[in-house]
Amino acid sequence: MRQLAFAALLFVTTGLQAQEDPHAALLAADRAAAEASSRCGLACGLGGALTADAFYLHNGAPIIRGGEAARAFLMAQPSLATLRIQWQALDAEVSSDGTFGVTWGVTTIGIRGAPVRLARYVSAWRRDPSGWHLAAHVQTGLGSPVTLPAGWTAPPLPALTTNSTVAGYVEADRAFATLAAATDAATAFQEFAATDAVTFSGTGELVRGPAAIRANLEGGPPMAWQWGPVAAGGSLDGSLGFTVGEATIAPKSGEEVFRSKYLTIWRREPDGKIRFITDAGNARP
Repeated sequence: MRQLAFAALLFVTTGLQAQEDPHAALLAADRAAAEASSRCGLACGLGGALTADAFYLHNGAPIIRGGEAARAFLMAQPSLATLRIQWQALDAEVSSDGTFGVTWGVTTIGIRGAPVRLARYVSAWRRDPSGWHLAAHVQTGLGSPVTLPAGWTAPPLPALTTNSTVAGYVEADRAFATLAAATDAATAFQEFAATDAVTFSGTGELVRGPAAIRANLEGGPPMAWQWGPVAAGGSLDGSLGFTVGEATIAPKSGEEVFRSKYLTIWRREPDGKIRFITDAGNARP
């Protein structure tokens, strides 16, 4: 309890700092969450930064809604107790009105007697007068077995919002999925990627720009991709936002279907088109 209280105080304090510079304050909040998670565990550090209506995507688990449910889930994961997890932002972006931001970067996962593993993360942040708070978070490399707390079930997801400021992200996500189903994933990702978009390759490298993202997806076995958003959020002015969704990737050779969930960050470009700037996901039941 003291650790959680300390984490909450830390996030409020960092939020009050550098209010004249939302970008700097966003990076400070991201750094505080990472340092607290390394020091006292994910339930304390990451859990302390999640809002009451946040979306947390943990490998092997369903989409978890709400900071309280996420903390209960994380505290029940015995495999996490042996890990030291910390992350470092490689980039951050703030919406035009300063109410929403995104950070993404590299995660290090350490365990005594074993080499450090590298993974990736994406965080969506909401800003209020007390500072920056996590609205959605995904880690790609937590491959530990999932333990569900006794009597615990994932809270039901709310109805997909029709709020006009985020409806554009939902429509873009659906159009993205429709194009992937009609053509292929490589074509769809190239079409919907912003010019500075970044994704993560299976071997760990960062993939930058529409052409490179397409090339990274080409050459593998034929796959049928299907996905759809189940939640969305973003800035008050509609310039930057996110979708959370569920996907199914089926090899056309008839092999086992892979089920995943994802967090995609979207930006409204100067020409009015909505394009994704980063995207990450992990497995779901």
